[in-house]
Amino acid sequence: MVDLTAVQSPSYLELRGRVTEVSKSLIPRIVIYSVDCGDVKVRFDALSELLKLNTGDEVAITVSKEKPNYSKGVDYVAWGYVVSLRSSDRVGKVIISLWGYIVILESANTEVLKLFNYMDKVYFKVSKLST
Repeated sequence: MVDLTAVQSPSYLELRGRVTEVSKSLIPRIVIYSVDCGDVKVRFDALSELLKLNTGDEVAITVSKEKPNYSKGVDYVAWGYVVSLRSSDRVGKVIISLWGYIVILESANTEVLKLFNYMDKVYFKVSKLST
């Protein structure tokens, strides 16, 4: 379950979760990752050479309007724009385009949707946690 107290400001979301699925995209060399962070589900694609995760890996995910601290060559960091905010009766989605790579944050908790606006520039960071 996501602890939304980890949200440190209206422009910052930090999640911890476990990779539940790793699948190949129809696009060569692209991998689609699904991460369960409790209240928030994250799906994103990445170039297979840049990020190597396996089912069961624990990760920390940060979505921030400011460049996060990161370890070069260790953490995966990209930036892009919020291109869609969708809300239905049961679930809300934030869709981020990282210059063609897509990140989808999905949650029944509407507080997650309120953190971002259309066309916000955001950074997306994934850190594999040691086991």
